[in-house]
Amino acid sequence: RFQGSFYNYNSTTMTTPRQSAINLGSCIAGVPVTLHYSFFLLLLIEFVYAIRYAQSYPIFMLFVVVLYGPVLLMTILVHEFGHALMTKRLGGSVGGIVLWPLGGFALCGPTDALSGDLKVALAGPITHVPMGFLWWVIYAGVAGDEHGWWPSSTIYLDVLSSSAAGFFEILSAQALYLNILLLCFNLFIPAYPLDGGRIYAASLILVLKLKALTAAKVTAITAMLISSGMIVYAIISVVNKTAGSE
Repeated sequence: RFQGSFYNYNSTTMTTPRQSAINLGSCIAGVPVTLHYSFFLLLLIEFVYAIRYAQSYPIFMLFVVVLYGPVLLMTILVHEFGHALMTKRLGGSVGGIVLWPLGGFALCGPTDALSGDLKVALAGPITHVPMGFLWWVIYAGVAGDEHGWWPSSTIYLDVLSSSAAGFFEILSAQALYLNILLLCFNLFIPAYPLDGGRIYAASLILVLKLKALTAAKVTAITAMLISSGMIVYAIISVVNKTAGSE
């Protein structure tokens, strides 16, 4: 999911499409937050997928709504506030935060130095560390040592539907893996416009002393190679799955 900040924000020219979004206010540091109506598209898709378990495990419907509703929403919101608050701390301007199906983005102006932009790019993914730890604490408190101190990534429907404790055990485990996934996806994939792409480009300039144009070309080529690799992997996976079902 694409998350991050747009560094070309201009407070006099850029606005968010209010007519297609819900205004959630600006109670934190004066940063306005809007929720695009299409944000619920992923929730709708997952809910339709979960209908197949409605009769056998009706609690799974609630689990999907909670995980892909408020849990995902708050996870993305905290991520984007990491970008926004770091930008304000470094003297940059923040136009707002927009949440949509592919994640979210913070409309952030540039800071005074490239090192500042690097800090802004890092600030978002780093928020997943304390969030992930919080979900692990919840999991450990609920599950104890009964199912091990580190949760499985598998959704066990029998555990989920067994009790309230089982529900929160599976929910906290999935929320933990959600934060790990978003951390790795945004931090370690050097493809623009992901945070990893901005971190990669800034590091090429600051650490390897490449010129800005050269760093941009290297970042673009890297992104294209990664995208091509992901497409090839997806095609091979589909072909192998099709061949195995015959």
